[in-house]
Amino acid sequence: MQNNYDQLLEETKTKILSIVELKPENQWTLDTNKDGYIIYTRNNPENGLKINRTETNAAVDPEEFVNFVIDMTRKKEYDSNFLEGRLIEKLDQNTFIFYARGKPPTFFIDARDFCLLSRVYKLGDDHYMTITKSIEHPQVPVVKGVQRGEIVFSAWIVKKQPNGQTNIIIIGNMNPKGDIPKAIINQGAKFQAEGVKKAVEYLTKNKKK
Repeated sequence: MQNNYDQLLEETKTKILSIVELKPENQWTLDTNKDGYIIYTRNNPENGLKINRTETNAAVDPEEFVNFVIDMTRKKEYDSNFLEGRLIEKLDQNTFIFYARGKPPTFFIDARDFCLLSRVYKLGDDHYMTITKSIEHPQVPVVKGVQRGEIVFSAWIVKKQPNGQTNIIIIGNMNPKGDIPKAIINQGAKFQAEGVKKAVEYLTKNKKK
């Protein structure tokens, strides 16, 4: 099973690195540039859903940041829309399986939960990448009344800059599954940017002395 996870993560990593740069052939469209957060979107031809890419710079430590945002057991600390995060399995020092459940965006939509495989990669000095992808796991059965969503892929790419700031990019493609209005799905870019901002503000406020 570990080999299957390794292959899944490596294939996902290769796919993300092939599209994350803002090159013409990657067909990114500027969505919003506000308060230091730049959002781009593009279509995923494999499922017809939007891929969202948010970028910002912040005074955070790259290693501390990636280890913080990948840990679903800590997400409630900074995101009030998050209900529950559990560590299901630690596969090695950098690879984890998490259960995550969030609040529904509106009262008429079921809550979503996810079973997630996540890994932290060190790409270089003060340069990190995370990969997260939905999987099935025997310890994470579907919960009645909760729609199991799919993170097709999600990644943070975080690198310290010469000016001391840290460049932060998150790219993700989610299929919420079930009956959900397209207008809600298309707000994914806004929700993603809000999540980045909450994480940055929390870590900045609680910076280690």
